[in-house]
Amino acid sequence: MNSFNICRFGKTFRWYLSVIFYPWLMWTIGYALVTFFGEWLFWYFHKGQSSEYIIGSIAGFFAVFIVIGLAVGVSQIFSDINKNARREAFLMLPASNIEKYLSAVIFVTVIWTFCTFLSFAVGDTARMIFRSLTYGEEWVSGIPELLDHMTPRFNDTSSFSYNMMERTLLAVIILWVHSAYVLGGTLLRKYSFILTSMVIILVVALFGRVLMYFEISIFQIKWEDNVCIDASVGAMAYVLVVVLPLLACFNYWASYHIFKGFQLITNKWTNYDFFKR
Repeated sequence: MNSFNICRFGKTFRWYLSVIFYPWLMWTIGYALVTFFGEWLFWYFHKGQSSEYIIGSIAGFFAVFIVIGLAVGVSQIFSDINKNARREAFLMLPASNIEKYLSAVIFVTVIWTFCTFLSFAVGDTARMIFRSLTYGEEWVSGIPELLDHMTPRFNDTSSFSYNMMERTLLAVIILWVHSAYVLGGTLLRKYSFILTSMVIILVVALFGRVLMYFEISIFQIKWEDNVCIDASVGAMAYVLVVVLPLLACFNYWASYHIFKGFQLITNKWTNYDFFKR
């Protein structure tokens, strides 16, 4: 079965949701509890500080926490079907490989992102209710400050090419990182987040060393009295905008290729047996 059928894909996606609903519900509840107790600790250890300062500290911490949580979720793309019973049922579904694969990718990309932000909203609301009933404090939500912390900051210059390239480069970097975690989660059965993160950090560090060694700049910008007087785009920025999407496409292709070769019985570390290929 090689074709893609939207109705069949919808049924496959619903089946996927029904199977992994409970474990991912536990993840969501766990994130909400971490948010609640984390915020409570922030308020406890910052007694005497203004609510604006505490909320800002909470938002800064949980902005990083959520980004890590999203990466963890993507890297666990096939972790819930590693058990033989679920794996067999998933592989035997009357659906094409692309339909099964997209069901998993869409879930960890869209649904898990929604659940992660929902868990913060639930934990933040629970904290407001608790402190209002216990200490009579006013309701001060951390959601607006969190969204502000997670909104990218760009250098608004008079250069249209600089402004567009800055935004485009961020988008392709996110795409590449996402594809790397999808590939890592497809290939590795254990420690996929840790190992994939180590590879990403290593690649970024080596790339940074190369830029420093050859004195290559991605962007050039000059400031005078906190005002941008000149901004230009380096050649490396154009290289990255072309290369990173190609690398992302390769990662998705490799991930799908590994997924197509899923077997019911495999070794405990990877989903791809390199010695039998």
